[in-house]
Amino acid sequence: MMAGSPLRLCAVWWVFWPSVICPLTAGGGVRAATTPQVTDVLPSGVPLPPPTPVEVTPFDDPNTELLGQAWGARSWLARHGIRINMQDVEELWGLASGGLRPGPTYDGMTAVTLMFDTERGVGWHGGLLNISALQIRGRSLTGERLGALNSVSGYDAGRSTRLFELWYGQGFFANRLDVRVGSIDLDTEFLVSQNASFFLNASFGWPLSTSSNLYSGGPSWPFSALGARVKWTPVDSLVLMGAVTDDNPTRGPFYSDIVPTERDPTGTVFSTSGGTLFVGEAQVSGDVARWIAGKDARSLPGTWKVGGLYDTGRFPDQRYDNHGGLLASADSTGQPLYHHADWMMYVVADQMIWRAAKGSNKTINIFVRATVNDGSRNRFASEIQGGVTFDGLVHGRGDDTIGIAWGTGFYGSRAIGNAHDAMRLGTSLAGDLKPEQHIEATYQAAVTPYLIIQPDFQYFWHVGGTSSDPETGRTIGNGTVLGVNMTTTF
Repeated sequence: MMAGSPLRLCAVWWVFWPSVICPLTAGGGVRAATTPQVTDVLPSGVPLPPPTPVEVTPFDDPNTELLGQAWGARSWLARHGIRINMQDVEELWGLASGGLRPGPTYDGMTAVTLMFDTERGVGWHGGLLNISALQIRGRSLTGERLGALNSVSGYDAGRSTRLFELWYGQGFFANRLDVRVGSIDLDTEFLVSQNASFFLNASFGWPLSTSSNLYSGGPSWPFSALGARVKWTPVDSLVLMGAVTDDNPTRGPFYSDIVPTERDPTGTVFSTSGGTLFVGEAQVSGDVARWIAGKDARSLPGTWKVGGLYDTGRFPDQRYDNHGGLLASADSTGQPLYHHADWMMYVVADQMIWRAAKGSNKTINIFVRATVNDGSRNRFASEIQGGVTFDGLVHGRGDDTIGIAWGTGFYGSRAIGNAHDAMRLGTSLAGDLKPEQHIEATYQAAVTPYLIIQPDFQYFWHVGGTSSDPETGRTIGNGTVLGVNMTTTF
């Protein structure tokens, strides 16, 4: 989350056609389908403006990007309805203590996005074609050194060079109705907390409740899935969204020793196997201060969301095998009993709670996100996260943000029962399941309009969610992680 100053917005938002991205505040007439922010190709640690009752159009200024007008190429492409953007992320992480094996790692990513406005390009009103690709590199500190359930970074993913999204969007009724069809990533629009997205830990983007309970983590970064999304804005303060996609973006089994990026290393599987995932969300935005004290009060905007998902696929029981026996038993088949369908409900709240003066960019904002789902076929039955961000409070650094956040996920009843079975039967050294908790403190510095530096500190309790290392039986120490993220917009 970021303050809404022009410099800040231009540093992290890419908006090519202002009248496209903000049809609700623009004049009448049909607009192209909603232009996504350039940060939609990033998983988390994404600086976003604070929630506002009405979407604000950032300045369209290519000079805030490293390559500027790119020797006139951007202007020429713009006349033909084409916009190309590139972002590069470099991260260094180090496990200072605890976990499995202290030491450093590196990860990085380069994302390229191409958009084609059909009205400017071929005269077709309201259309937008979006194509994006990712090059992910480096090693996993979470998997190789820490052993945590919650990845320290959204970029802590399997190495690959891959297609990310490929969809066509069409706007109707001055873009109050927006439809996308193609290969879609859901976590850029659903389950999103604007304030939580500021943090680097991956769980503040796409939470543990979905990344662990769905096939391959569901249609979330760096994966997309075939489907459609509909977004309707009947009034400025209300947004209704729904999506239907394939539930298994990499076409793999629920449990596999092969990481998802190896099953689909190019992002071109376009799976139609498995079940169907339905997602719905309602968003309400408003200004609490002005509701209470009138229009002359300091604006304190907020956005509140409620939503849910339903998956028609087959999901493994967390305690019983396919013959009705205990999975923890030495006599078990090792194949879990599979149930039909799965569901999850969630709430998200982003709220500004303080502002230095009317119109000031010095603000304090909070977020809360909670999920709940079935405890028989999901390893994690509920999750809660919360945090606070401070914008523009550092003297002389009006575009910088400080944040601190916490999160944890709670095991379902059958996952807990399975752990007790394993201890009683002596088939596991892991011991009791304990909810892994993590806290993150981070500082984001806008060095230039196109360069963001973000040092980061994270601390983990009950690493891996168990009492002991399941392979050795030794206690896993609490993890202390230090890192830095550098994001450049070209």
